[in-house]
Amino acid sequence: MKVQDFENAINALCVKELVIDEMKMKAEGGGHVIQVNGHTDTQTIVWDESGRAFATPNQQENEEFIEFGSGKTVRGRRLKRDEVYDLKFE
Repeated sequence: MKVQDFENAINALCVKELVIDEMKMKAEGGGHVIQVNGHTDTQTIVWDESGRAFATPNQQENEEFIEFGSGKTVRGRRLKRDEVYDLKFE
């Protein structure tokens, strides 16, 4: 999907406080979106290129140290599938 498709579908959710923070584009894809990051007052939301939503609460107590196989850790929040924010493209 293209940027305008994602913007229209996100606006169609009718969530007033929803802010798009970042759109990641496919390098050779001619403007095709591969990920969108956004947030509300209470949720961080990530959409994949198909418009499926994944979310996590914005509360600091949800942060944890996530370990990678290399022994390195990163502070972050785990995303969970959230169909409430799934996008419908026209």
